[in-house]
Order: sequence, then structure tokens, then C-alpha cells
Amino acid sequence: METINKIEKLSKNKEKLLSLEKENKYLFHGSPDTIDTLEPRQPFNNKEEYGSPSVCATPFVNIAIFRSLIHKNNLSLKENSQSSFGIKNNEISFSTTKNLFETAKLSKGKVYILDKNKFKKFNDMEYRSEESIKPLEFIEVDFNDLPKGIKIN
Repeated sequence: METINKIEKLSKNKEKLLSLEKENKYLFHGSPDTIDTLEPRQPFNNKEEYGSPSVCATPFVNIAIFRSLIHKNNLSLKENSQSSFGIKNNEISFSTTKNLFETAKLSKGKVYILDKNKFKKFNDMEYRSEESIKPLEFIEVDFNDLPKGIKIN
């Protein structure tokens, strides 16, 4: 397993997202898709249902960026691919397969900014709402905005 440690030069979009994160008034939802309204969907954890249908969001910009760029949308269903994130030693850790990482180099993602008051805390990394949510805005991100230290499986 290798770890990719990119030199992190912040884009203006990532700087804006990190500034919003510090305000502690917003949550973030990452997606490769353009979405007008986020609708409740069934969340999964390791291919098993994880709670009731809801809109999921995070207080951590890097998780939303990772989720917006590391996805299977551009891959054949035959390819073995997976990704994960979690908290280890009080730090967020990320891992993915090489094919998803390589696909992210050519991808654009969107990080949706959401009103934190419309969500309930689910755990340290996730908030949920069982209602449809209209984003306040979105900010486009690309490969250069991914967090550093992603482990490649």
C-alpha cells in the first residue's frame, strides 16, 4: 500500500471551503453530480444499510472533497474499486484503489454548502436530515483539492 503525499497548494476554491468550515455554521456534501435539491437516500456502510434514508453531510471539507472526486461514476462495473475514510489517531484518514485515484485526476466535483441548523448530529463525521435540503451554494473542486496522505490500496 502506498500513500500519496501531494504538495498542498491551496486553490481559491479550497481556501473558501476551509474558511466556511472554520465558521462552524455549515455542513458539506460532496458529489460528482449537479444537484438542485438533496433528497433523502438510504446510507450504506460496507454495503449494509446504515440508518434511515436521509441527506448526509459532514462538517469536514476534506471528506466532502474526497467524496466528490473519488467515485465509481466513470468506471466500468467490472473494475474492482473501493474507497473509505475514517478517524484514526484524531486525524481523518483516506484510502482508495488506484483506479479510482487515477480517475479522480480527470474529474471535477462539487461541494455543496448546507445550513447546519437543518441537520442532526449522527456521529463525529456525519450529520443527517430526513428532509430534502436545498444547498446554499456549491463550489467546484478538482484533483488538486484532494486531501494529502491518501492511501492507495
